[in-house]
Amino acid sequence: MLVKHETGAIRTAVPAARARRRRRTARSAQSVVLSVVAFLFAFPILWMFTSAFKGTKAVVEDAFPLTWKSFVPAHPTMANLARLFTDLHFGRDFVNTLIVSVAQVALTLVVATLAGYAFGRLRFRGRDVLFAATLLGAFVPVEAMVIPMYGVAKHLGLLSTYPGIFLPFAFSPFAIYLMRQSFRSLPDETFEAAKLDGAGILRTFWHVGLPGVIPALASLVLIQFINSWSNFFWPLIAMQDPAKQVAQVTMAGYADNANTPLYGEIFAASTLLTVPLVFLALGLQRYYVAGMASSGLK
Repeated sequence: MLVKHETGAIRTAVPAARARRRRRTARSAQSVVLSVVAFLFAFPILWMFTSAFKGTKAVVEDAFPLTWKSFVPAHPTMANLARLFTDLHFGRDFVNTLIVSVAQVALTLVVATLAGYAFGRLRFRGRDVLFAATLLGAFVPVEAMVIPMYGVAKHLGLLSTYPGIFLPFAFSPFAIYLMRQSFRSLPDETFEAAKLDGAGILRTFWHVGLPGVIPALASLVLIQFINSWSNFFWPLIAMQDPAKQVAQVTMAGYADNANTPLYGEIFAASTLLTVPLVFLALGLQRYYVAGMASSGLK
């Protein structure tokens, strides 16, 4: 019996050892693949960050062929950053972008939250038809709406103003859909209990619905801020006042600066514009995942 027991232990230990080796090999292969993918994604960011501390001549000379000099400044300089805030007035453009982005995010939250609550929790005639019509707006490309948007903004006197940049994007079909799905995911019992307690629509919305969709709101803040922060096409058309222009548009002008592209300044400006997005994404990533999961979007 002892021999059989020992033999059986050996027979079961061999496949178990093979399984452990296979799992270790699979984990090693997975780590290698993920490291390569991470490097491919990090490559342009690393190049942008290090090039921000090079002069334009060094940026061009170190670009090709790729060597360690492409990623490590041989003679680091802060001249690019200094020139951005002295000669090129980048600080003013940065503040303009921040004003427009914060205003657009705030207005989008108000519109999407109220509309999402109405579509998700209230019953009224024509609700589904109106919601379907709202979703149709998500399938119309911005380029197809530019001319009508320009005409409306000009008629209302919104050209070359901050509201003229963020107002057209405050009504977001995707944001409304996200909030509707989030409100619908909340348990019906909580709304019925509030109704039995005599709470009205606004009180139920504020005290019952809104606290339950905080993760979705955080996700919406992150998505809308990134969209507004990177908006280039519409501000290029709607804003003719250089003092109110956003940083993305003025930065593009550095490439045509008297036939001498300011590559060092462009990389420095790109690095500065990335910083708020990185901090916002790191601060809201936990809520972003929870918000997408609660709304059914993954």
